[in-house]
Parts: sequence; structure tokens; C-alpha cells
Amino acid sequence: MNVDVAIVGGGPVGGSLARALAPTGLSVALVEPKVPRPLPATGFDQRVYALNGHSRRFLERCEVWQRLSPQRIAPVREMRVFGDDASKIEFSAYRSGVSELAVIVEEANLQQALQSTLSAQANLTLLTGIECVSARWDESFATLSLSDGKQIEARLVVAADGAESALRSLAGIATRIQEYGQTGVVANFRAERAHRDTAYQWFLSKGVLALLPLPGNHVSMVWSAADAHAQDLLAATAEELAKMVEQASSGTLGRLQSISAAAGFPLRRMRAARLISPRLALVGDTAHNVHPLAGQGLNLGFADAQALAAVLAARGLESDCGAVSLLRRFERSRGEDLLAMEAVTDGLHVLFDSNLPGMRRLRNAGLRFANRISPLKRLLVKRALG
Repeated sequence: MNVDVAIVGGGPVGGSLARALAPTGLSVALVEPKVPRPLPATGFDQRVYALNGHSRRFLERCEVWQRLSPQRIAPVREMRVFGDDASKIEFSAYRSGVSELAVIVEEANLQQALQSTLSAQANLTLLTGIECVSARWDESFATLSLSDGKQIEARLVVAADGAESALRSLAGIATRIQEYGQTGVVANFRAERAHRDTAYQWFLSKGVLALLPLPGNHVSMVWSAADAHAQDLLAATAEELAKMVEQASSGTLGRLQSISAAAGFPLRRMRAARLISPRLALVGDTAHNVHPLAGQGLNLGFADAQALAAVLAARGLESDCGAVSLLRRFERSRGEDLLAMEAVTDGLHVLFDSNLPGMRRLRNAGLRFANRISPLKRLLVKRALG
């Protein structure tokens, strides 16, 4: 099979890139070993994403947003962040002049919408349930060998195959990794009190706890905790975990009832040494991982997909979509955004994870100060909205 662009990894980032390439005139192959999970018959998916306005508009242009199950989407209209004393900072969509600060979408909902849209795309060959087992890069094209014995020749290969990317390793691209010694524990609950479209976050001595709104009186928990404490959370019964979350959240939403099993994933900061190599581009988790405390990981990945699609769409008279000049343009376009988000998330992690003398007083004073300065809050909201 010969195509212009071969995307390896059909998750949200790889799939959205394939959709964004629909109007470019390029032929595309999308290789994804897993079949999309169905939406849960009851309750909600364990993995949810907080999507900013930039990501939502991108998905709308890709005609993916319109295929989401709307009854499973929850807006975030207020956000309240608490320090480890009485300090806090509050954000309001109304006061910021926007309809919502973010929207919470389940991974399965997003994947189902992508699959539905991609299956009807004319310039796309969708290879689901097939793995890429090896790759070779030559001067004028790259060759991918697949698990079904077939091969793909492409002018450009896009690696969207995740944080443990085999393609990135095959291309010899090094990574810089910082292990946080933390695990992100996720679970869903039914709350006694209405969340009123409010997202909550607590910076605690035992990690960072977030409760994100889901439809109805339901919330999704993300607790970024030291590995030892995370193991305690994962080993707890559903009732025990609910009580631990109630206590850590100061009973803000009343009694909690578990509606899903808890799951955990290791947290780390990872950045590929470069985003490109001859006839190769990295996007999403293949290129970078950030701490989830800001909820911006997938938003960064969607921005990667949009930037690469824009460069390829504006290639002009350049007939080779894998040309070095185009790939360098993509890499330059992403540098500032990635560095800024890495600095913010890593800085917050260091600030709130530190036990140095005076640090607790400093960080809580900072929250109180920021909460009183309206222009600063508007700037923070603008940045978060994309």
C-alpha cells in the first residue's frame, strides 16, 4: 500500500489528525491495534478528559464533536482550587465572559465519535486491529511492516503510538524523563450534593485531589498521590475509597458512592529530544507527557495534531509531504507552547509537593493573592481556555 501519510496510533490524537487531513488532498492510512471500547452501559468511563475551548473548536472543525453523545458531556462553569490551609482561588466562566471553562468528556465517548467519523472518510484507509511491527526510513519514503504481513510505503509517518512509542525508539529519538514517584488514581462517584458544574481541586499533604463534574450528580476523581499512598487507595474497598475521598475533600459534595472500580497509572514528565526525524513526526503522548494537575495533556496533543495538519495543508507547491522544511515548520510551531505548559505543570508540582521551610506559607499566600487580583485570574483563564 502506498500513501502520503501513515499514522500509527488511532487514539484521540492520531484519530483527530487523520480527520484534520481530510481536506488536504493527501492519502492517509491509520494503523491502530485496538478496537474502540464501547460506552459503558451503566455509569461512566474511568478515563475522562477536560477539554479546553481550543480543543473543542478543533474537534468541531473535524466534525467529531457533533458525533459525541451529548448527554454524556459535562460543562465546567466554575473551578475552585484549595491550598492546604484555608487559602483558595476561584474561577468563573460567567465572570470571564465565556460559556464554560472546559468540558469533561469520557475517553470512550471520544473514541466512538472518532471511529464513526473516520469510517466515512474518503481519503483514509483505516487499519484497525493491526499492529506496526517494524519501520524503515529511506531517503524518499518510509516503509512500515504490519502484523498481517502487509507493508505501507508513506512519504511521512506520524508516531501517535503513546508514551512507550516503538516508532520513536526505532527512529533513535531519545527522551528526557523525570519520574514523579506518584500514581494517578481515577474512579467515579455519585455525590449526595449537586456539583453545579463545578470542578474542585485540593493540594493536600497526600497529593493533589481533583473532582470533575459528570452528568447528573456524578463526579470523576483524579488523585495524584505518592506511590505508597496510591497503593493504599487502590487496595481499598469501594466504600473505604469513598470515605477517604469524602474526608480529603472536606465533605464538599456530601456522601460519595462509588460507581466504578479504581484504576491507577504512573505519573512522570517526558519530553522527546526532538519532534521530528527524516520522514517522521511525533505527536501527543509520544512526544510529551506532563503532570495531570493542570488537565492539559490531551489539549497539548490536539494542538500538535492541528499544527501538523495546518502545515501540511499549507504546503503550497511542495509535493513531498515528508519534506524536512515542512517538518521543521511543525516543530518550531510547537516549541513555545510545550515549554510553557511543561514549566507551569512542573512548577506547580514542585511548589505544592515541597516540604521546605516556609514553602507551605508561600504557596498558600500565593493562592490568596491571585484570588484577589482579577486581571491575573482573567489571564490564567485565557491561558487555560486555549
